[in-house]
This record gives sequence, C-alpha cells and structure tokens, in this order.
Amino acid sequence: MLASLRPSYREGGEALSISEQIALQLADDIVNGHYAPNDRLQEIGIAEHFRVSRGPVREALRILENAGLVTIAPRRGAIVTQLSEQEVADIFEIRGVLSGLGARRLACNRNDREIAMLRHHLAQLKTLAHKQGPEADAQYVEAVISFGLAISEASGNKRLNSLVTLLFHQTLRYSRLGLSSVERRVQSFANWNRLVDHIIAGEADEAEHIARLLIEQSKTHAIQLLKSENARAGS
Repeated sequence: MLASLRPSYREGGEALSISEQIALQLADDIVNGHYAPNDRLQEIGIAEHFRVSRGPVREALRILENAGLVTIAPRRGAIVTQLSEQEVADIFEIRGVLSGLGARRLACNRNDREIAMLRHHLAQLKTLAHKQGPEADAQYVEAVISFGLAISEASGNKRLNSLVTLLFHQTLRYSRLGLSSVERRVQSFANWNRLVDHIIAGEADEAEHIARLLIEQSKTHAIQLLKSENARAGS
C-alpha cells in the first residue's frame, strides 16, 4: 500500500485532508496497476466514487502531479505518467545518490534507538524475502520502501528526506518490477543486511556504497523487465 509513503496524520496529529486521502488511494491504484500508463483519470467518476465534489478531486490530482504519477494536460485532464526507460534509469540514479547520502549520515550519527529501528526493519525483510505466494513481491517492496524512508528520515536531513520520498513515489511501480522474484528478494535482503552492519559499525563509506548498490540493482532489473514489457506491447 502506498499509504506507507505518508502518514495518516501530519506532524502534530492533524488528520490528512480529503484531497490527500483521495490522492493516496489513487496513487495506490496507479502503482498497483489498476490504472495503466497513459490512462485518463476522470474527475467526475472519481468524485462520484469518493462521494465528494470535484474540488477535492482536482487538488488530489495536483498532488499526484507533484509526485510525478500523473501529468495534467490542457483539454485532456490528468493522464497517468508514462516514463521512458531512460527517464526511469535517471530517477533511479538520483535515488541512489540520495539514499547513499542518507546511509552515510546515519552511519556517522546513529544512536541506540536508530540501531533498534534498523534491526526491526531488517527482521521484517528477512521474513518476507523467502515468502512464497502472489502477494509476496508487493509485501517485500512495501517493507523495502518503509525501510528506505526510515533511513532517510533518521539521517536528520529534512530536505533529503523530502526528495527521497518524492522519488520513491515516482519509481515505486518500477521498483516492484525489479523485485519480482524470490531470487531477487533474497539478493536484496543480503545487501540490506550488509547495509545495516555497516551503519551500526559506523562505516560510512561502506554504508553509502551498499545503499547505492541496492538502488542500482533494482534499476537494472526494473529496466530489463520494462524493456521486455515494451517489446511485448509493440509486437
């Protein structure tokens, strides 16, 4: 569920607005394939579905546009974003740099509470890495997202955390492609395990390297599968 990318409440306990709640549900539908790239999101239909006026729906679509999930075009409305293979690769590359910086900062400034957080998330990944069944891939990706954002937040750099969160939104559906097998999940977990070891040990260079490697591996597999999908669609 994409709801893991943003809390149900803002800081201070204030509930999300109707527009934000609609945006989260639509984003979840997009990354889970209920809407395909280039599909149009109809304001009227969405408003009827959520039993709201079109005002909150327009604001929700603007939130999705800012997150890179839709493009709002004149006379066409909101269209689900279709990224090229190069655009996907570029976003993953930026994510890798930022995630590496977050891991480096955390390795330099970790405390007991953050170490406990790292071990908690790692235990969850270990359980899901070997899990079988149709929901296993989605659950593992959800756990990876939660882990990556927790590290970003714990880095102490609010601007970095904001950028990483935005890029997670933009690449989530492609990240799922890159972790769509037990073999890939096991490989991914092994690297997350190494990352946690380096952060706990205060080994900043190594932590940054592994954090970037994790994103690079996801990018490589996602692009490979995206190319295969595009080839099948064009045949």
